[in-house]
Amino acid sequence: MLTRWFHIPHQPPTLPASAHDEQIRSFKPSEGFLKYLKLQFWFFGLLIDLGIFVGWAIITFNWPWVGMFLAIPALMVAVLPDIVAYVAIHLRFDTTWYVISDRSLRIRQGIWVIHETTITFDNVQNVSIN
Repeated sequence: MLTRWFHIPHQPPTLPASAHDEQIRSFKPSEGFLKYLKLQFWFFGLLIDLGIFVGWAIITFNWPWVGMFLAIPALMVAVLPDIVAYVAIHLRFDTTWYVISDRSLRIRQGIWVIHETTITFDNVQNVSIN
């Protein structure tokens, strides 16, 4: 639903015209990549939320009235960024495309600014993908 709101193209990017017998494959990242991103999200999200809770608990133990006053803001600081990050993970996954041919690889990703990178296999010398 959000990809329509951001006007993100649903079709894979195209490659420049090439030989008629060249095979072109378009695909999205593996579901395993989404699971990996979610694992990172849950690990760091719970770690940060635990830190916020411990800080709030220390304040509440030492100054109960201040702790009660800060309960709702602490909850919002812990939960709202988690919701935004979780939606961003899915947007990142849904907006990434790979197009591979016999001669090159094109990667398209992005939400506000769509970024496409084309790597021709003739020019590949040293590649590192994160």
